[in-house]
Amino acid sequence: MNCLLRTSRLLLLVCKQAGGVRRLASLLPPHANPVPRFNQLYRNPRTVLASGAEAMAALLHYDREVVPYTNRTHMVIRSPQSERQLWEPRYTKQKKIWASKSQIVDPLHPDSVRVRRIAEKVIRATYRTLPINSSHDGTKSPKPQTSHLEGFEWEVILLNDHDHNALCAPGGHIAVTAGLVEQFTDAEIAFGIAHEIGHIVARHYSEVCFAKWSPTLMFWPFIRRSEMEADHIGTLLLGAAGFHPYASLLFFWKSAMIERASWVPRDSIPLHPSHKRRVEHLYQPKIMEEAMKLYKEAPPDEGTSSQATGEGFSFRQTLGDACKLISTRLRRVLTGE
Repeated sequence: MNCLLRTSRLLLLVCKQAGGVRRLASLLPPHANPVPRFNQLYRNPRTVLASGAEAMAALLHYDREVVPYTNRTHMVIRSPQSERQLWEPRYTKQKKIWASKSQIVDPLHPDSVRVRRIAEKVIRATYRTLPINSSHDGTKSPKPQTSHLEGFEWEVILLNDHDHNALCAPGGHIAVTAGLVEQFTDAEIAFGIAHEIGHIVARHYSEVCFAKWSPTLMFWPFIRRSEMEADHIGTLLLGAAGFHPYASLLFFWKSAMIERASWVPRDSIPLHPSHKRRVEHLYQPKIMEEAMKLYKEAPPDEGTSSQATGEGFSFRQTLGDACKLISTRLRRVLTGE
């Protein structure tokens, strides 16, 4: 509730600015159209009651599922089949745009091979630790939903982009930017990929907040919670893949340093929680202890040899990597690259 109130205040501040509502619309999913709904909300309060009635009617047709690992119960608006039918054409279209701009790196390039090998370890860990089963067994309490991971045709591509980012679309389509590969270690890249796979495992793209009738104010609390849950799942998958779970903390620490060095101001209404809050969430004993247990149980062929023996996480090396990436960012800014 407090999160919703804070979001409401931020929303009103943005709307007071010139073009605030239009800026708000640019941050929402394609189906959301907050501008007319915002105007109608003030002009005709009956729309609030109508939206509530529509929401209650819609909820009767949606499924209740349990998220693996976190065991959170949530409402989903699409079946696994309709989810893939919705997102796979969108990814295919986006991939054609990347190809037309020559942004897809050659699959035989060493960096592409490196990213695929890292992703394969995380994917194997996902299927090894999450037995595929159906959540609809007729009991009152549903089991964690994992059947939506059946039949994925996993694909991993590297994009020629200096941003440090990754994405994963339903169906198993992973894209990683070159900036992530250039500035992060294998374990940190693995967490970035595991975080995105965490969104797919939790079926975040089919949650109620993405429904057409969903109130705009619900979007920000839902999306931030989804990011924190993907961090949680990603850290567990990271350990299961043979990478030290502390790499997730280093990922956010390094990301914060990169953002400070790039002098890029944050959005008025940030869609993601702060790096500090995400690190504090992951550092909880319950999460780290479970991740360390999965890390110790990981097959010896997962991760790297240094990580498998608990070595290789030198603070001096990490600090040196951070200084190197900051100097790279500064050089790009000063030279206009």
